Amino acid sequence: MLRDFSDRLRDDANRTVQEVMWSDGIVNIVRVSEEIRLRNLQDNIAREDIEDLILQIAQIYSAPIEFDDQALTLLDLPDGCACHYHRRLS
Repeated sequence: MLRDFSDRLRDDANRTVQEVMWSDGIVNIVRVSEEIRLRNLQDNIAREDIEDLILQIAQIYSAPIEFDDQALTLLDLPDGCACHYHRRLS
């Protein structure tokens, strides 16, 4: 599905991908998408749609990417559950 993202969200996504690429060396698609979604709640865009945008931007820069399944699980759980889940994995 083709989404119309606001210029502000696109600029935020582009800037964030560049910053993460240079600071971490790898773009965690899930984590970056959630950060951008939270900074742009007024746009009411699903994280999955933002993930697609982040993936496209990362590909433009040939940035290494990762999909952190644990980050996705932890993001979807309430704060109290995230700590319990993390302890259970250890």
